[in-house]
Amino acid sequence: MPVTMNRTSAFLPLILPHCPECPDFVAETQARLAAIEFCERSRAWRHLTTVPLVASEGVLVAPEAAAIHEIEYARFNGRKLTPVQFSTISTIAQGVPEYVTQVSPGAVTVSPFIEPGDLEVSLFLKPMASSEFGTLADDPMADRFNVVPDFLVSVHGGAIALGALARILSIPRQPWTDYINALKYEARFNEKLGASFRANMRGQQRAPVRTSSRWF
Repeated sequence: MPVTMNRTSAFLPLILPHCPECPDFVAETQARLAAIEFCERSRAWRHLTTVPLVASEGVLVAPEAAAIHEIEYARFNGRKLTPVQFSTISTIAQGVPEYVTQVSPGAVTVSPFIEPGDLEVSLFLKPMASSEFGTLADDPMADRFNVVPDFLVSVHGGAIALGALARILSIPRQPWTDYINALKYEARFNEKLGASFRANMRGQQRAPVRTSSRWF
């Protein structure tokens, strides 16, 4: 099912009433950074997909404007693979595929790669940290990567706004700088993160908490 993305401007009504002096573009950027941290620490954005892998260079498995944070599991032609870092993959060009590794922010490959097949993966994703301007005709000054999946706004918007406010109020030498309140917002953000992480782990069929983290 395609992921519906939303502009980070959707967070502004949750942020600006508490810091009206902050420019919109600063608030949006900090909201995206808070959303990235939220996804990394809570594993709230799970993505399951099956794609054809036809070359050793890899295949894109994450939606546009999303990056892989962690490979939870992978199977190639029904065979379970072990997630590893790119620098540790096998260079042997024969035998059965054993490993899956990330080759770019949104793409993976298997090793050894012998022949094309179907790759099934379960991933934990996060918004991209990149910036790119001038690509949106209706708003040339907009950063095209200032987007998040819609559920982060509708379900976790309040928590992410807390994280954004903690970041905004910590920016030094600004009219809105307020380190004391920044610490308060950060504490509340961490509470929300902890609760979300525990809920996500319980949601995995109440299996023991275990992860195989592989970051690009």
